Amino acid sequence: MVWRETGIMDERLRFVVECLAGEEAMTQLCAAFEISRKTGYKWLGRYRESGLEGLHDRPRAPLDHGRATAAELVERIVAEKEAHPLWGPKKIMARLKRAEPSCGWPAVSTAGEILKRHGLVGRRRRRWRAAGNGPWPEPEGPNALWTGDHKGWFRTGDGWRCEPLTVMDGACRYLLALAATGSTSEDEAWPVFERAFEENGLPDRFRSDNGSPFASAGVTGLTPLAVRFIKLGIVLERIKPGKPQQNGCHERFHLTMLPLAKEPSADRAAQAQAFEAFRREYNEQRPHEALGMDTPAQHYRPSIRPMPKTIPEPDYPAEAAVRRVRQNGEIKWNGDFIYVSKTLAGEAVAATETEEGEWALHFYAHPLGFIDGRHKKLVRRSAVQPRPDGPAADSNSGGKL
Repeated sequence: MVWRETGIMDERLRFVVECLAGEEAMTQLCAAFEISRKTGYKWLGRYRESGLEGLHDRPRAPLDHGRATAAELVERIVAEKEAHPLWGPKKIMARLKRAEPSCGWPAVSTAGEILKRHGLVGRRRRRWRAAGNGPWPEPEGPNALWTGDHKGWFRTGDGWRCEPLTVMDGACRYLLALAATGSTSEDEAWPVFERAFEENGLPDRFRSDNGSPFASAGVTGLTPLAVRFIKLGIVLERIKPGKPQQNGCHERFHLTMLPLAKEPSADRAAQAQAFEAFRREYNEQRPHEALGMDTPAQHYRPSIRPMPKTIPEPDYPAEAAVRRVRQNGEIKWNGDFIYVSKTLAGEAVAATETEEGEWALHFYAHPLGFIDGRHKKLVRRSAVQPRPDGPAADSNSGGKL
């Protein structure tokens, strides 16, 4: 239409007033205002319907268009987000597409806009990324590596202190255990691992930090739990102090379960139920980007190494010098006593001579250290400096003994 540029609302109102006065026919009135009769009737109708508000311009965007997401799909996307409030559009769409691959689901970006319009997308946090994975090889398949740690403690509704123990498969991200333990002691941890071993078999390696119940400050760094693992043939990997990125995937998982600590259950029993429900959802429903948006359960398989009914005896070489650790943690060596660890009291350890003439002490296949005959003690590292082309650092302990 050809309204004058200035005072467009005034012009429309003046047109409607003169039209309602009935002094001129619609044809002459529209000609005077230089608009078509169709436009004139439009503004008169809008005024009669909505009053002065009807004379404002309306949005010109179509109410619907061919590429709009069907209302039914929008409702299902919103419902999935409400059922899983911690999931983003990537995981939501991956789950919906997996459930009904033939349905015409929109792109992830479109789903994000849908959730944003419904007020279901909050401020995006900076993503935590693990930098590196330590000096160890990447796990090649299920049960090549398990990782474990205690999540920061919190109190349940009745004041009970919860120290969540988490155990995960390093390759498949399968959550093997999420237990509501009351401390970081071996007495609380071993039943969790024992159940996991009986249900899933044994891993080849186990990675942890240097805290309780996985490691101690002694020269061997052993705890009762670590001794159990060694006797089961599990190789220990310990990250360096202050290097949580060496167990980065596990640390990243703790951020995923952080809301559970922020909304604790009423008591220990209720917390255990909440943990188990979370574990099942994490394993069986939640898509994982590292797995191509599959779930961990789609990739995990139990270990071919079952939990033995009896612990095998160590198979030390014939040339090894085998010693039994006394109750005070010492072994007898060349007429003297060398302290090893009270944790190994009653256990048989073996010393083998290296090419450099040193004596390396082992418990089963686990290296304990080197016997320093001069100072009559066990030391972590060899006194002999390795050659530039010598063997690499021992992978069992995160560094050379």
